[in-house]
Amino acid sequence: MAEAYALHEGTFGTAVVLELRADLVPHAHSDLQLAFWLGGARATARVGTEHVEYGENTALGVNAFESHDLVLHEQGEAALFLAFMVRDDWLQGRAAATSHGFRFNAPRLHIDGELRRACWQVLDLILSPHSSQTDIDDQVEGLLLAATGVAGGHARRPRTGVGASLDARLRTAIAHMRQHVSTKATVDEIAGMVGLSRAHFFALFRDQLNTTPQVFWSAVRVEEAMRRVALGAPMTDVALDLGFSAPSNFSRFFKEHTGVPPSTFRRATRAPMPATVTGIPLQPAA
Repeated sequence: MAEAYALHEGTFGTAVVLELRADLVPHAHSDLQLAFWLGGARATARVGTEHVEYGENTALGVNAFESHDLVLHEQGEAALFLAFMVRDDWLQGRAAATSHGFRFNAPRLHIDGELRRACWQVLDLILSPHSSQTDIDDQVEGLLLAATGVAGGHARRPRTGVGASLDARLRTAIAHMRQHVSTKATVDEIAGMVGLSRAHFFALFRDQLNTTPQVFWSAVRVEEAMRRVALGAPMTDVALDLGFSAPSNFSRFFKEHTGVPPSTFRRATRAPMPATVTGIPLQPAA
């Protein structure tokens, strides 16, 4: 059966309906992520030292650049997820308007009645051909308010995100990664370039971004790969430009970090959302 994968791009960021049939390696995103398990195989995510088992009453909240993975309990069986990747500039605008901090204190989110309704209402709007972007953005904001309220996200000073508050050496290293995304330099070489030992370099990434240099750099490469694939660049060119020795190695890397091959991602960026997802009916708004 073909993998279910659908994207909705909005001013808030991206909503993804994803059917996973294999584990995801430790990875990170530049956006805040909120993920709901819709059904199928059970799965567990690890964020730092904490393990979160997805379920009917448990969702996952991950702040920008926090390293996390996913392990399916039944290998070969599929699990279906609805995930929201929410851009930092949109979050900052909503935070200023609502005086509510959109950050997660903890990755495990209890799905109460309000959060469950908000999730299905957003999915209904995304799948409807008659929904306006304003309607969807408003519902996503309500979903995030409910989710970060459940997590107590407003109580913690934001620790993630690439901003002026980061150590200057860390900002320099990140800029180098982004400007030399195809370079095969080692983490030790980048640490030395900014005058840090390996241990201090790793400590800065851990303390200020909740991730590791390797996971961060992989996130930069994945984002650049997604951009080029969505623009229609030939897969071989993307693979070689990003430093992979063969397209097959690039395809494996892409799938291990996103859950789908680059060819599936490209089709989704060019296709409208389906009326239903793998036969699962839309839930009526409560």
